[in-house]
Amino acid sequence: MCKAHVDKIVETVQEMERFIQVFCNGDLEGAKKAFETVFESERRADEIKKRILYEASKGPLHPIDRDEVVRLVLTADDIAANAKSATRKLVLSEFVDVPDQIKSGLKELAKRLVLTVEKMRNCLEKLIDDPTAAIELADEVERLEEEIDEYRVALLLKILRFGDEAKSVSGWLMVKEAVENMENVADRAEDVADVIRSIAILG
Repeated sequence: MCKAHVDKIVETVQEMERFIQVFCNGDLEGAKKAFETVFESERRADEIKKRILYEASKGPLHPIDRDEVVRLVLTADDIAANAKSATRKLVLSEFVDVPDQIKSGLKELAKRLVLTVEKMRNCLEKLIDDPTAAIELADEVERLEEEIDEYRVALLLKILRFGDEAKSVSGWLMVKEAVENMENVADRAEDVADVIRSIAILG
């Protein structure tokens, strides 16, 4: 069930990346439809999360194991929630006058996030049959998150400079906050990898 949950979370981030591609190309109607796909994917991930928590509450798990499962699921769930929030804020911004360099930056950031969450999923998949490989993949997720953090700082500097000339302050603010949500996707992916690493070492 945890694997199914993470699969749906990865799908949500992939759909967010597709949304950003459409949105940055100026197709607002297409972006609104793409957002609905992100929303639906996140909703299904949430349903799986609830089933896992229900099963964990009544299953024959040791309290320590239950705690690890709950921490894994809740941390992973934040990934999908932030992906959905980022898309919603970009829809609200309507992207009327965002410079091309920021649009290309958003596209690149989204691609990096997909790579990071896919690596996180690989980390989970290796947990059962090859804990050593899971630990190595967790290290890779951490490295990717650090690279994303550096990239986000550079992108935010462009966004802040754009704020001085933006015609819509509210739209500019939505773009800035969307980038923060995207950064949170990477942060939570690293947190999930940390949980997996802990399970691999202690299990």
